[in-house]
Amino acid sequence: MLALSVRPLLVDPYLGIDNPEKETVVFGAPGRATLKVPKGQLYFTPPGEGTFYLSVAFQNVGPGIAAITKAYTEPEIPGEVKISRRFVPTDGLVRVNVSVLLGLAGTERFSTDWWAMGGLSLFVEYTDSTGEQRLASEAVIRQYATQGPFIEEVVVYELYRNRRRLISRGRGGY
Repeated sequence: MLALSVRPLLVDPYLGIDNPEKETVVFGAPGRATLKVPKGQLYFTPPGEGTFYLSVAFQNVGPGIAAITKAYTEPEIPGEVKISRRFVPTDGLVRVNVSVLLGLAGTERFSTDWWAMGGLSLFVEYTDSTGEQRLASEAVIRQYATQGPFIEEVVVYELYRNRRRLISRGRGGY
């Protein structure tokens, strides 16, 4: 019970559909762009020449501080994955920001309007303040012929002996 009382839990944020607030998001190389995006919402640049940017927000709804240890994509894509902060307090937001230089091998999908058709997952791994509870949250991004890119599902795992054990799964809502 003590462990649960300090367990962080990173999930999709709910800030209201009509939230006009913007937040500043900093992307890594290439480009090192700084953009204003809708607070807590999925953000991606339209396909084109140069660089593709993707940003997914997670909110800590658990009672403990989340210490971020790693962020990555599956499948792995050539680009830089950065997080907006290392420690996330209760009710705080963290963003996983991806920068992809177009034109390199493995980046072809990001040059079209259909970049999310095959699905893309962004993971953020974290621990509680004691470092004993290792967790991961996954945002599954999909796209269909009748709907643009959206977060279809958020899944939370416990990391145990280099395996993921499902804790929670939430679908829809976007």
